[in-house]
Amino acid sequence: MSIIAKLCPSRNPTPLLVLVCFVTVNLGAVASCAHDGNEGAKTSDGDLQQEPRQERVPPVGDEVPTHTRTSDAAEAPPPAVEDCGLETYAAPGLPLFPIPPGAEARVTFAVSFRDEINPCRVIAFSILPRDTITFEAVLTETGAHYRASAGAGALEVLGPEQWRWRAPQKTGLQCIEITEVESGETMVLNAFVMRPYTGEETLNGYRIGSYAEVPLNDDPAYERPRGFIELTEENRHTWVSPHFQLEQFACKQAGGFPKYLVLDTRLLLKLESLLEEVRESGIDAHTFHVMSAYRTPWYNAAIGNRTRYSRHAYGDAADIFIDTDRNGSMDDLSGDGRVTVADARILRDIVEDLGDKTWYMPFVGGLGLYGPKPGVRGPFIHVDTRGHRARW
Repeated sequence: MSIIAKLCPSRNPTPLLVLVCFVTVNLGAVASCAHDGNEGAKTSDGDLQQEPRQERVPPVGDEVPTHTRTSDAAEAPPPAVEDCGLETYAAPGLPLFPIPPGAEARVTFAVSFRDEINPCRVIAFSILPRDTITFEAVLTETGAHYRASAGAGALEVLGPEQWRWRAPQKTGLQCIEITEVESGETMVLNAFVMRPYTGEETLNGYRIGSYAEVPLNDDPAYERPRGFIELTEENRHTWVSPHFQLEQFACKQAGGFPKYLVLDTRLLLKLESLLEEVRESGIDAHTFHVMSAYRTPWYNAAIGNRTRYSRHAYGDAADIFIDTDRNGSMDDLSGDGRVTVADARILRDIVEDLGDKTWYMPFVGGLGLYGPKPGVRGPFIHVDTRGHRARW
């Protein structure tokens, strides 16, 4: 089952359509998966210090058709966060259970952008000021009509189901909505216009540290980030996917606002997919507890990790566990009355079993198992989307 068929169960795409969407939109992920099985020496954090070089196809990009027509959309004042159509989920400060019983986390169409296909009702991505990104509605019903709107930036209509958006100069959260006209069903794309980054060790007093000057094995996945999402008191509750908020992915280092982080859209799609697999296995989970996601290079070194190439520093890794009772530790998944590494192993095995499924190919990456440290933390697993298989 493809990720589209999996996350859009109300739709029935043909195998050919699924294959075409998978190959064209996830070309980079397909190419990177050919290197499964390569592992290297591991640090205490589970990140690889030395990895064989992996060829990685860059994102498809924003090719512009010659038959475009431009809308009259001009830059407008950015909308307030509460105007982004997210009242279905929660307001700031409400408990982290965004999807009410019976509510759908996905819409009945999907939108492709960069090298992703998104069927979720809400998803986030990052973009630099004045950069452009192309969106296309895919897996749509015959005869359906779609419209797009953006609170700020310039929106250009490229075709009946395709748009190009230029981000405004001002950093911060912007909201893009793609709506099926007849039903009013809407997908929200939360666009974080990033603070550009050129290697500074601090941003607005927030300590970043330094990234390695040379990418590991010349892999573009290890290039220094070009920008950072600015996390503020006002935007920290933003839903970045149906079951996760922005602040869950922030670095744990001390300091006030603003904070800065990197967050990869593919990681969000992977976490949503894994959560659905967990539920299908019979485990009642509302979300994952994200113990650690983005880490600045400075913080990663401060907690004792020696590698400069931790995937946490590149925004596509998360240490997670299931915490339905919200006591800050892994639930007793095995039912033996204890919380041990066996509970993390159950979660690890659910992820491992996906390795041979076609729809999972874009999400291939690292998977690590960690037992509890009494008095410090419980067991958990590490997942990432580095593009090739790694295990520890």
